[in-house]
Amino acid sequence: MQKLLKRTSQVQRQAARRQRITRSKNASDTRKLQHNQLKVHNQARREVFVSARQAQREDWNLGPLAPRRDVGDNAETYGTVPIRLVESVEKMDGKWKNWGIREGDRVCIVGQKEGDKGKIGVVREVREKAESCKVRGINMISIATPEYMKTSSQPQAPVQITEAPLPLSSVRLVTPITDPSTGHKRDVIVNEITLEKGRRYIANYINPLSSQRHFIPWPDKEKPEFQDNDDDTLRIDAEQETWVPTLLRAPMPSGVIDELRNKYSKFRTRHEDSYIEMKEDMDQKAKERAGELRWGGGTPRAMLTPVQELNRQRWMEARGVEEENKLTDEVLAGIGQTMARKGKRLPLTDVELGESDVRIEQSAQGG
Repeated sequence: MQKLLKRTSQVQRQAARRQRITRSKNASDTRKLQHNQLKVHNQARREVFVSARQAQREDWNLGPLAPRRDVGDNAETYGTVPIRLVESVEKMDGKWKNWGIREGDRVCIVGQKEGDKGKIGVVREVREKAESCKVRGINMISIATPEYMKTSSQPQAPVQITEAPLPLSSVRLVTPITDPSTGHKRDVIVNEITLEKGRRYIANYINPLSSQRHFIPWPDKEKPEFQDNDDDTLRIDAEQETWVPTLLRAPMPSGVIDELRNKYSKFRTRHEDSYIEMKEDMDQKAKERAGELRWGGGTPRAMLTPVQELNRQRWMEARGVEEENKLTDEVLAGIGQTMARKGKRLPLTDVELGESDVRIEQSAQGG
């Protein structure tokens, strides 16, 4: 028995080890695939960005002497970037780092090779799953307006200028800190942020004025600005009651309940009259059928087994009940005498009277 238990535990450990190896291999393959996809995507986007900016720079420098390259399909979108290359790719494994940067924070660009390095701007959008953000007025690019955005009601320009996403690793948070020597506040670039219980602090920094860690408050959410137009619906019109409930008609069409719930659902409290009549007829027929098959309110006779039939016979003998509950002559005579005493008579019209019935009638008249 001990050998069997030892072998079972050994097999379980081997199976768990194989599962760990398989999960580790799958996770490694997923990371490699994601890394390759990100690498190809970033390389293609970088090449398009560089070529587009180089073309725009050449056209600007040459002026009237610039070659005519905006012909054919690129007549209106020459020097732009496809919109599919603008957005960042999300991580496939679902593991991303919380950089502690939100919309409305002031950040400094530290990882860009172009002319935006060192600029300070406000974060307009953050995509945590892709670990990227868009900074207002920085890393601007020209994109070609896709066809689905070109509508007759709202005509769009063939080229739009927007911010391209930046990786969160290439930006640093900018926060004001009071200088202990002068007492004035100055902007400081935070290289690392510590997150604890929904609050953020400057890592490895103790405020000399309070001898505590420096707390960085979260930015306030910008309230959207609404502009009134001439075709807007007035509030008084929107709050006006245009429907008054009444008992003269249903609050909604009868066909709506069929859409919300099955027509023949058992959870419905209202059904059609034809369906109710059909169900009542079925119940009545079932009761009639059960009354024909059952004896004394027990099990249907058609479903009795030989043992049940024997038990039924013994039960009837013990109680003095005859087969099929037949009325004997003595029982009929007693019923007739009882009805005669109470002043009642049996109807004789269209009734075939047997020999026992005649005796009951004679005894009733004689009394």
